[in-house]
Amino acid sequence: MSSSLVHFFLAFSLPEPLQGISRVIDYGMNKTRLIWITSILMVIGIFVVLNYSDTDVKIHPSYQTSSMKNLHLIRKDNNEVKWELSADEAIITETKENIFLKSISLKINKSPEVYLTSGTGSYVIENENITLNNPVELHMEDKKFITHSLTWSSKDELITTIDPVQFTGENFVISGTGLAAQIKQQNVKITNNVKAIFYH
Repeated sequence: MSSSLVHFFLAFSLPEPLQGISRVIDYGMNKTRLIWITSILMVIGIFVVLNYSDTDVKIHPSYQTSSMKNLHLIRKDNNEVKWELSADEAIITETKENIFLKSISLKINKSPEVYLTSGTGSYVIENENITLNNPVELHMEDKKFITHSLTWSSKDELITTIDPVQFTGENFVISGTGLAAQIKQQNVKITNNVKAIFYH
C-alpha cells in the first residue's frame, strides 16, 4: 500500500489533533450517524485499495511453455511410416524448437523392428533428432540393449551414444563404451572397451 493510501486512512480515522488538518469533527454527533459515516469511508477505502495499481511492479516470465498429455508423432516418408514416437507428457518450449518428453517409447519401423523406451528425453523439431535419457532400453527381436542415454538421428537413421552399453542376446553378452548403430544397414558397433561373453 502506498504512503498516500496510508495518509487517506489516517485522515479519516484519527482525531483532529493527530491529523494536522483544519476540519473539526464533532464528537458529540449521534453515535449511529458516526458509525454510518465510518462505514461509508471504509467502503471507499477498500474500493480504492482494490483498484490501486502499482505501475512499478511487473511480471516478466523468463520461460514460457505449453504442455500436453499422451503425445503421439508419426514420421512418414512416401506414405510409409518411418518411425513412431509416443510420450505420456510433452512440454513445448516458447521458441517451438524443442519438445521435452516423459515416459517415452520410440518404434523404428525397419526389418527387424526396433523398439526403444526411456524415462525422459527430447525431440528437436527442425532436424527431427530424438534424445532418450535414463534409463534407455532397446529391443530388437530377442536382443536387448541398455544404456544411460542415446540419440536417434531421423535423417541418417543412426543411433549413437557415448555412454557405457550392454547388449544381450540368447547366447551372448557384449559390453563396452559408446555405440553407433546404422539401422538401415543393420550395422551395430560398440566403439571402446569391448568385452564379450558367449554361451554354448
